[in-house]
Amino acid sequence: MLAEALPAALGAAISPPALLFIAFLLANPRPRSRALIFLTGAVLITLGVGFVVVLALQGSGLESRQHRTVPPWIDLSLGIVLVAFAVVVRFRPPRGPKAAKQRRELGLIGLLGVGVVMYTPSPLYLASLHAIAKAHERVLVAVLSVVLVAAIYMLVIEIPIIAHVIWPDATIRVITAVNTWLAEHGRTIIVLVSAGFGAYLIGSGIAHLV
Repeated sequence: MLAEALPAALGAAISPPALLFIAFLLANPRPRSRALIFLTGAVLITLGVGFVVVLALQGSGLESRQHRTVPPWIDLSLGIVLVAFAVVVRFRPPRGPKAAKQRRELGLIGLLGVGVVMYTPSPLYLASLHAIAKAHERVLVAVLSVVLVAAIYMLVIEIPIIAHVIWPDATIRVITAVNTWLAEHGRTIIVLVSAGFGAYLIGSGIAHLV
């Protein structure tokens, strides 16, 4: 279960826009409170969707306890989505950063909204939830697994917030450097992980169809 879910969650965690936004929040007034509000929005959408998807799949009978495999069309469909996602990311024009003035105007609801929108589950995160659901473990194990992959999915905002409490100045410098690196290589990593995991699911689906 986690052998499939964790790599997908790690790939989903790579989010240069989220890192750029958290760097902006931590470098401005009331950094931690505003960053925590943003994180709250991300947590709400990530865990909410995670629990709904996993528990719904397990309760639907599509993920069978007797047969620890899933219907081949689920693997095949999700694999195609991931490969298509990799193609879109590869050829999508770079997104320009939002104006700092617009960000400063964000209040409580605005920051929550940005967290929800920015962390609306990606295909890779959905793939990690699919891996949890098809293991068909007990509800408690499934819930803890969702919490784990959700925490991994949000690493790029969790780590800076924690680090900022201990080393505020150094954290800003490191975030800036990492964000510069991700701006150059993040897209490539996302494409490789999405295409690789998608190809694996497509192969698994085809193998069970023939």
